[in-house]
Amino acid sequence: METITLPKVQFQQMQVELETLRHSSLYARLLEFEKNIAQGKKFTRKDLGF
Repeated sequence: METITLPKVQFQQMQVELETLRHSSLYARLLEFEKNIAQGKKFTRKDLGF
């Protein structure tokens, strides 16, 4: 594992963005998608809304 150094301001901005993402509906859909894949469910493009 390698270590990187970030400016404090950039690190704080990343934390805000991550927290915003975690409270979005897109993130919830992503978690649901990963859970369904782990359970072996298969979907078509139509099922996913494409």
